Amino acid sequence: MMKKVLLLSAVLAGTTTASFAMNADGTLPLSTKMEARQLVPNADLDNLTPAQARAIANAVHSDPTGAAALIRSILANS
Repeated sequence: MMKKVLLLSAVLAGTTTASFAMNADGTLPLSTKMEARQLVPNADLDNLTPAQARAIANAVHSDPTGAAALIRSILANS
């Protein structure tokens, strides 16, 4: 039971971090764009859909080891 509570808490903490990294209109704030561009320097982060912006924010704020590959994948599937 305790493991389930801890797992649920970790999942909720991970998802709320990315939601704070979004602007009200569904775009990435400048700070998140800068972090993403440090990982993928030539990334075109303009004209993203809200879903792409959320996914990139999640990648930047929750997966330090695979974030660059994930961002490239998100942008390639646009």
